[in-house]
Amino acid sequence: MARSRKQNKLHKNPPNFDGKAITRYVSLKKLFAFFVGSGLLVVLYGATYQHFVGNVSLEFIQSVGRAYEFQFKNDTPSDRTLKTFRIELPRVQRVVFKISDNLPLHVNSDGQLTLPGGNLSYVPATEFKELDGQRLQANSSLKFRIPPLSSRSWMVPEATIVDVHYELESSNSALWALEEFLSVIGIQSSIRTNRYLVVDNYWTLSQSTSIDEAIRIFCRDNEDMSKSSTCSNVH
Repeated sequence: MARSRKQNKLHKNPPNFDGKAITRYVSLKKLFAFFVGSGLLVVLYGATYQHFVGNVSLEFIQSVGRAYEFQFKNDTPSDRTLKTFRIELPRVQRVVFKISDNLPLHVNSDGQLTLPGGNLSYVPATEFKELDGQRLQANSSLKFRIPPLSSRSWMVPEATIVDVHYELESSNSALWALEEFLSVIGIQSSIRTNRYLVVDNYWTLSQSTSIDEAIRIFCRDNEDMSKSSTCSNVH
C-alpha cells in the first residue's frame, strides 16, 4: 500500500518538472480557462481569422444598356467559392417605373389605363443564377452583369429597392472549418445581404426599409440628383 501511494505521488509531480515550471503551467491553465469562460478567446479567434482572411466586397460599377455591371473584389489571400447569388425585390414596396417610349394605352370603362401586354412585368434579374459555384481567386476581382429589372424594353426603373443575397465559403478546407465554427457560435454568417436603391439605373447602398425614406436620403446626399424628377417629388 505504501509503495502504491509513493508511485501516485511521483506521477503527480514528475521529477523533470521543478516547482517554477509547475507554477507557470497552472497559471497558463487558469489564464486559458479565463479566456474561454469570458468569451475573449472567441473574439480573438474571430479577429485573427479576419486579419488573415481579409474581406470580399460587392460593388456596382455602371449600367450597360439595360443590364447592370457589378464587381466582386476578393482582398483575401485565399480563394473563395460563391455558393449562391440571388436578386430579390421586397414584396411590399412602391415601385416606380417610367415609360421610355410612346405607347398606345387601353382605357377601360372605369377609366383605368392598361399598358400593351398588361400592367404586370417580369423581372429577369430575379432569375440570375450564373454565379452559383463560381470561384473567386485570391486577391483578384470578378466582373459580371445582372439582367434588367424589367422584361419590357420600354420600362425603366425610376426608383425601386433591390436586395442582393449571396453566400460565400472558403475554398480552403481548414479555413472552411473555421468559418463553420464561427457561424455555429454566432460570430459571423456566410450569408450576406446588400440592399440597394436603384434610381435612374444607378445602384446605391441603402439601409432604409421603405422606398420613400430611401429616396429622401438619396436626394439629400446627392446634390447632382436633387433636381431630377425623382427627387423633385420628395416632400
